[in-house]
Amino acid sequence: MRLALLLTLGCALPLAACSQPPKTNAPTSEPMAAGADSAARCDAEKLNGLVGQTASEAVVAKAVKDSGARHARVLKPGMAMTMDYREDRVSIEVDEQNKIVRANCG
Repeated sequence: MRLALLLTLGCALPLAACSQPPKTNAPTSEPMAAGADSAARCDAEKLNGLVGQTASEAVVAKAVKDSGARHARVLKPGMAMTMDYREDRVSIEVDEQNKIVRANCG
């Protein structure tokens, strides 16, 4: 009897992991569509004076504020990065001495 119960549970549990949860009417979190909020769009022309500066916290914060972006990422040599484009982000590439070599939106 115990063996039959164990076999039944042993087969049913893995299948339960594959079942889908019940659908609800709760709102889902979806990524912001491109162009959905033009107020957060980065203006690349405001980033022209960054090359050659040290990427300090203050410099990065000023770049975000001046460009109208919401976020920034600092990319160091050899660092992995995503290839997604975000209108609300400043991407700042630095060299080994933390000097900015390139700054753009995305």
